[in-house]
This record gives sequence, structure tokens and C-alpha cells, in this order.
Amino acid sequence: MKNESSEELDLPATGPATSPGTAPWSVSQEASRGSSGRSSSGRTRRGSARSMSRGRLGAGLVEVPRVPYRDPKTAVLENPEVPEAKRFCSKCGKKVGRQKDGKPGRVEGFCPQCGHAYSFTPKLEPGEVLHDQYEVLGCLAHGGLGWLYLALDHAVSDRWVVLKGLLDSGDADAMAAALAERRFLAEVEHPNIVKIHNFIRHADRKTGNLVEYIVMEYVGGESIKDMITHRRREGRGDEALPLAQAIAYVLEILPAVGYLHGVGLLYCDFKPDNMIHTEEQLKLIDLGAVRRIDDHHSPIYGTVGYQAPEIGTIGPSVFSDIYTVGRALAVMSFPFDFRGRCKDRLPTVDEEPLLGRFESFHRLLLRATNPNPELRFSSAEDMADQLTGVLREVLAIEDGVQRPGPSRQFTPERRRFGVEGSLDLAEVAPGVLPPRA
Repeated sequence: MKNESSEELDLPATGPATSPGTAPWSVSQEASRGSSGRSSSGRTRRGSARSMSRGRLGAGLVEVPRVPYRDPKTAVLENPEVPEAKRFCSKCGKKVGRQKDGKPGRVEGFCPQCGHAYSFTPKLEPGEVLHDQYEVLGCLAHGGLGWLYLALDHAVSDRWVVLKGLLDSGDADAMAAALAERRFLAEVEHPNIVKIHNFIRHADRKTGNLVEYIVMEYVGGESIKDMITHRRREGRGDEALPLAQAIAYVLEILPAVGYLHGVGLLYCDFKPDNMIHTEEQLKLIDLGAVRRIDDHHSPIYGTVGYQAPEIGTIGPSVFSDIYTVGRALAVMSFPFDFRGRCKDRLPTVDEEPLLGRFESFHRLLLRATNPNPELRFSSAEDMADQLTGVLREVLAIEDGVQRPGPSRQFTPERRRFGVEGSLDLAEVAPGVLPPRA
């Protein structure tokens, strides 16, 4: 099992913006056309991106601030470096490249624990051309499997693209993960998931080794992680997103998670880092940890603080993906030590007052992150349906305005009882709302 430590949400520390963001799903449609998921019986229902109508971000209930499109050139890092606190060995996961005796840590070298070579320097330089087509402009960000580069695609109207390479082309597990990502991405087609244009190999300028690169769309925007970081930088240092906005974001992206489940894939690494908001769109990026539901042999990638507790014993599942969504929603909604003291639990009501104020939200998080996988939501669609109701209640508590919506479980109310006089139980029984077929 591998933890992508270099991508952990280490708030309030700052980090470079990642890349790409599009969205289709609206709570105003009562989650009726959302995701497909896997039931607790293990059967899957194939999801369809095309069956979902495009809704506006904010679920039709919440006004989500628009994020301006970011000029690609302004996103390029002037001095691409991986902070020492985020340098870990890609083989054993131990700290590497750290300061010693007052001297800065080395960006290249060998792990003192296992001897594996590491390098955090970019493999591509500005002006370098790959595949006689993609001209590199510079680095955008660093992730668990390597650097992300901005490039111009000269073969297709000089469109902006993102190149994703490997952290270490000599690492067998990293190479396997990249090849797996290429295989899965060729099958994925969903408006909430970053589009993949091409897959190429390019010789490393220093070693001559062939390195795998994935060519993805560029959509300028801001990750949810960076939104929280900026709030904390400008405030007291413990800010989070407004609760209704955090819920709206998760509701918008849950269909993408459900779609993956419906085509037999697991995302495995859901977190605020991997959601990009641009203008009025939201997109799930970085499928580096994606694996097939029936894959029991490939290396498991994830992030400490989000990963389900059973990963090390029974492995990933639809239920473990639900766990990561619940943990990410909590991280987006209030500050807590999610990688330390609360790594395997939620804060109590005494520790986080917001959970006491919004009891239904607290109950939803408890279910999504239940230590027992079978007690979590059975699918992304199930979670979205419940989360929609929570959003309505949260908004009603905040402004006193009720926002009722039709139930997906029961038919509409047939008649009212007890409005005048006492209840006649014999009369009430036939009028109980039956479940929908």
C-alpha cells in the first residue's frame, strides 16, 4: 500500500495550484439522475454520463462564488520546488531530502532508509518538445506520481494541455500505476472528470530512459484545497468553506464517483486537492490511484487522513470510496486534526460545535465514515440523496426558510390527518405513504 504523502492536504501550509475543471448535476432535480453505484450485495449498475442533464454548480439551492478562469501562463511556477515537508521516498514512504545540520535538504539522492534513488527536480524544461507536438512552458504543480507541466499542443490549434509524468521512472510500482491510469482513463468519459487527449513516451534528457506522460485537458481554476488555504492565509488560520458550499461541491462531484463505480472502477484517493472549480464548473482530476473493483493485486495508493481503516486488510471497495468522500467533506467544512488525533475518527460535538448545530450533517458524516464498511452508504447515489436532504435542512437552519423537496423513497402525501379533531388510526393506516416502486 502506498500513501501519496506529497499530495496530502497540509493546511494551513500553502501549496502550488493543481490543474484542470466541468459539471453536470443539480440538486434541484432531486438527485434523480445522479450516479450509479455498487450495492452492498456486490452487484454494479453501469453509470452513464450522457444520461445526466447539466445543472448549475450550487445544486440549485446554494449560490456558489464564481471562480474566474485562470490564464494558463500565470499558473506556471517561476521556481518549481517540492517543499522539504512533502518529500518522501516513493518506495518505503520515509522522509527524504530534509534539512540536516543547518544545510538545506537535497532534491536528489538516495533514501537513507532503503537506499532507493529519489529526485524531485522537473524532468522537462521550458521549450522542450515531446512527440514533435507538445511544447513545454513550465511546471504547474507536483503530485504523488510526479510533476504536472503546462504545454502547447501545436498539432491541435495550439491548445493548452497538461502533461503528467512519473515521480520516478525507475520505480516499478510507480510505472505500474501510470500504466494502469492510462488504461482506465481510456475508458472514462464523464463531464465531471478531466479529459485525456493522449498517452506518450519521452526520453529523459539526463538518463535517456523512456518516461510515460499522460496528456490531459487544461481548465484554469482553483482546487478546493487551495480555496481553503487562501481563506486561512487571509483569516485567523482555522477557516473552512461555508457548510452549504462544501455540501454543494460534494453533491456536484458525487455523480462522477458513482459513474466510476458503475463502470467497475474505484477512485481510491478522493480529497479536496483533486477537485477543481473554474468559473461555474467542477471537475475531478488525477486518476492515478484508480483501480478496477476486482483488482486485488495492484499497489494501493491513497492519502493518510482520508483513507479508510480497512484498506490494509481487505483492500479498497465502493465503501472505502464513500469513506474518503465523507472525510473530504469534513475537512472542507471545519478545521480538525484529520491526519493526527482524528486520523481515524471525527471530532466530537464538544470538539467541533458545528456538528452540534447541524445534527443531520453530523449523522451523515458518521455514517459515511463508519469504521464498519457495511454500515456506510451503499453507493454514491445513496449518499447524494441523503446529502441533498441535509443541505435543505442546513439552509433552513441558517435562514429560517424551508426548502422542501419530493422524496425519492416515498410517494407524495395523499391526505392530511389530525388537522381537525383527534386521529382515527383506522383511517390513518390506509393513508400511510407507500414506498416508490
